[in-house]
Formats: sequence, C-alpha cells, structure tokens
Amino acid sequence: MTTKETASIPGFGTEPALLIAIGNPGRQDDGLGWAFAEAVAPNVRGEVVYRYQLQVEDAELISRFRWVCFVDACKEVLPAGWDWEACQPRPQLDFSTHYLPPGTIVALAESLYGSLPQTWLLRLSGYEWELQEGLSEGGKQTLAAALAAWREATSQIPR
Repeated sequence: MTTKETASIPGFGTEPALLIAIGNPGRQDDGLGWAFAEAVAPNVRGEVVYRYQLQVEDAELISRFRWVCFVDACKEVLPAGWDWEACQPRPQLDFSTHYLPPGTIVALAESLYGSLPQTWLLRLSGYEWELQEGLSEGGKQTLAAALAAWREATSQIPR
C-alpha cells in the first residue's frame, strides 16, 4: 500500500489493530485523517480512535497493541497524494508538548511500557487549512486515492 512497497498491511487482519486518526475536521484538509478513519472503521479488526493531536497518554494506548497505524494530513504534496512508511521510535520533546509526533509516542511506549508495536504512518496530502468544515477538492482526491490503495491492500488479507 505504499509507493515504497506494495504489500499487504502488516498485522492488519491477523490480530486486533489500532488506527489513530489525527487532525481537525473543522480545518478543511486537516480532517483527512478523520475522514479516512471513518471510511475504513467498519472493516478495521481492532480499535479506531480520533485525536486532534497526540498526547503522552497515547503511549499507553498503543502499548496494548502489536500493530498501530497513525493517519494524518500533511502539507507536503506527495506524488501519489499519500505516503505509507514505518514509524520508528524518535524520542523528541520540544519546548512544549502541544505537538507530539507519532515517533515520540512510539518511543514513549517503548521506554515507559516496554512495548514496541509495529507502527506505521499514513500521510495524506492536504491543500487547504482554513477554519471550515469539509475537504478541499484536492483533499477529496487524496482521500479517494488513499482509500483505494488501502482497500486493495486489505482485500488480500484473510478474514
């Protein structure tokens, strides 16, 4: 499901998984993560949660799963409109904890709970970020492309 490797989604379907949608649907394409999660939630074997931003407490949540996928919008224009990559632990705390990247949550899960789940980050290209509900036309195209790739990848997994 990636521009880097086309394969089934590791762990998805073989055991309960966690999908964490990050964003704000009140800020146009910042809601891409939530829109993606809403579309795939009925077929996720496991748990789907929605976050405006990641919190330190999310380290405990991900520590209970073997497989985790973070889904978030990005301002980078990606060639396919989306990008799928392994999420490595990256201990990083800035001057505040207002923004914690997924890699920091993974590092906290490992250091605090001794758990290192397989984690992935699905980034979705966003184009408009105003205080307004609804995706931009570019955001809708990104969402459609990412959903098609996800469905193709997950259709190969035995249920």
